[in-house]
Amino acid sequence: MNLQNIPYHGEYDVLVCGSGMGGITAACAASEMGLKVGMIEYFGEPGGIPVNGRLGSISGFAKGDQVAVSGFARKFADTLNSRGKACVQGGGSNINLPPADIAKLVWELIDCYHIDLRCYTQLVDVIKADDGTITEAIVCGKAGLQRVKAKFFIDATGDGDAAALAGCPVAVGRESDGKVQSATLVFIIGGIDLEKLPAYMDVRKVWKSKERPVPINHSVYQFVPHGGKTNEIAVNMTHALNADPLTSEGLTAIRRECMKQADYLLNEFFRKEIPGFENAWIAQFAPQVGIRESRRIVGDYTLTTDDVLSARHFDDEIAQGIWSIDVHNPDGIHTGCSQYLSAPYGIPYRCITPQGVKNLLIAGRPISADHVAHSSSRINASCMAVGEAAGFAAALAIASKDIRKIDVKKVQELLKNAEYKCFQ
Repeated sequence: MNLQNIPYHGEYDVLVCGSGMGGITAACAASEMGLKVGMIEYFGEPGGIPVNGRLGSISGFAKGDQVAVSGFARKFADTLNSRGKACVQGGGSNINLPPADIAKLVWELIDCYHIDLRCYTQLVDVIKADDGTITEAIVCGKAGLQRVKAKFFIDATGDGDAAALAGCPVAVGRESDGKVQSATLVFIIGGIDLEKLPAYMDVRKVWKSKERPVPINHSVYQFVPHGGKTNEIAVNMTHALNADPLTSEGLTAIRRECMKQADYLLNEFFRKEIPGFENAWIAQFAPQVGIRESRRIVGDYTLTTDDVLSARHFDDEIAQGIWSIDVHNPDGIHTGCSQYLSAPYGIPYRCITPQGVKNLLIAGRPISADHVAHSSSRINASCMAVGEAAGFAAALAIASKDIRKIDVKKVQELLKNAEYKCFQ
């Protein structure tokens, strides 16, 4: 690659790669610190899986009265709730929202914080100096390859793309064989007759009444809350086994397999076995495949299964999680959460510091964790909490010129006292 032939297009204090919920949170936190923030996004809309994955849900805030995630994520959910655009389920654990309304608020925040977002733009490479400092990102969009300069970088790609391109060590899948959790394609069913619709748990009983060609032993769907009554549901039941989320061929195979499963779910299960679905149809498939696991960085600390189960906390803690141990079987039937948590556990700053670089932090899913611990920490609310910390830490790391030379207690203070002017 001849860099001299690639034009510059942008220079920032911080470049956030990816605009999922972790990335958006990181970008807003960095902007709150007065930094000039750029952001690139592979898809045509910011918001990640709740938007492009059509999941319409942000999970992992709490379990009953045990609250794990507050801060930016809570303000985000509360803002949508105040607009009548959200419904809270599971004792505060799940916030269900229409994807379009999530996207609307994300765009409002991007405008308010003057974040320079470029959609339809993919990270292709990074340029790293000998001292472990990333100096540029190479991106590709409609205009071809371009170079973007930044003092600091936040990897919110969900797959640890920036870290991998920078040569940082990463892990993939379960430790025994490298297989990742099964992948999903959410789809929306419309045209439901709500007067005939059985209770949710009754639908689940029907699904469990016999063997199915879709490898999940329970039904998972939620209403799309348009306000008042709605006759659309988002179905989160497809499971592509032996998934390869790190190649175009693998992602295509996941999408094709999940579309086949969706056809069975609509025509053989919902239409034939569940009252109210006789004339239903698939209204849309999500643009983005739902990937639960791909790369995980190898950071300065690896969150372990025991840390999660024992509700361990850390001196350099910058986020929390309380989602269950929820490994979606890589090569068999998903039977649900294997172990629920009764108290939050901590996520230390060292889990978001990739080895081998000085000016890159992780926001979102691919933090340093083992395969089982990752099945909990991957959830969106915790990803937002991690992103918030990464955004604040970026300002301190720019000043110190090294992610390992910042005062983590200062990050903790910023997290505790953040006001976020754009939510006022």
